Amino acid sequence: MSEQQDALEDLESRGVLSALGWANASAYRRTMQDYDPDTGHDQGWVGSTAHKLLCDRLHRVFSTGKYAVESSEAASVGLDTVAAGLAPGEFRKMPIIAPGVVAWSDVNSSPGWRCGEWRFLLASFVFGESNRIPWPQKSPTKRQVASQYFPGGPFGQSMLPLDEEPDPALAAIVQAMGEESEDSQVTTLVVAHSVALELGVRELYLGRSRLNRGGGEAWYWKHDLLATDFGTPGTRPIPAAPGPRPGSSGVQDAPVRLRREAREGNDK
Repeated sequence: MSEQQDALEDLESRGVLSALGWANASAYRRTMQDYDPDTGHDQGWVGSTAHKLLCDRLHRVFSTGKYAVESSEAASVGLDTVAAGLAPGEFRKMPIIAPGVVAWSDVNSSPGWRCGEWRFLLASFVFGESNRIPWPQKSPTKRQVASQYFPGGPFGQSMLPLDEEPDPALAAIVQAMGEESEDSQVTTLVVAHSVALELGVRELYLGRSRLNRGGGEAWYWKHDLLATDFGTPGTRPIPAAPGPRPGSSGVQDAPVRLRREAREGNDK
């Protein structure tokens, strides 16, 4: 079985893939709702806002950050807090994931979560350019993640890129990731997200980034999370302009498992 199959099966079975889809749809729905170019909002505002809201939604569904709790019983008591600020109906469709299944696991302040042997960090990119994301031009954290050893790959070692002068920031990331791997096996993936403002169409991928010096493919593998039915109930499309990808109907809610309806706060 390939690493891609392992990752997708593990994360799907624990509800993580559905959670990523739900969080992305919620974050971009609110971002596009608030977007107003007449007030000075631009692509940069959209990217920054969606990124922050995506982090917030993932904290909610994973019970991390300010939504962290110590047990499932404690989580059921704080449902009003989790529901606050969400659009009508979103809380009802939020996947149920027990606290502790997914943990906060940032790298050098880059937002990240960990589920078993898989950690995933967030990254935004230019819409339509997912295969050409220039990882060598990204932050030291994203560069180091893209240089992880990949079994069977032509290159990619967990070390400083050979064509760069060592710098303190990158060296600290290498050391932190190395110390962690000594205690347990962890592979860091990337959740890449984007939107086309004119169409309101999203892109969302999970994959293993590849340090593409001089251009070339940006991934060893990647999976389109918006083109997959994970076999969970609660799917409902969000009206939006059609996207360019064959078979896509534009901005859509992710397929999710229904969350309990008790004490839904502002969810109506």
